[in-house]
Amino acid sequence: MAGEPEPPRADPWEESRPDDWVLLAQWHGTALIDGDIHWTIARKDVRARRFDHATVLSCFEGP
Repeated sequence: MAGEPEPPRADPWEESRPDDWVLLAQWHGTALIDGDIHWTIARKDVRARRFDHATVLSCFEGP
């Protein structure tokens, strides 16, 4: 066997509650770059200091 077994993943059908998540940072574009970036993380991952579990959502508009 190569490597470690993969840990169990969350059920994709399990509903996530907004209170379970924290906004770490956000960036709003400038006049030249029209878009937004949001970094979020689950509260349980913050408590465990697992910042490598953060997610990024980006929305950009083209010309």
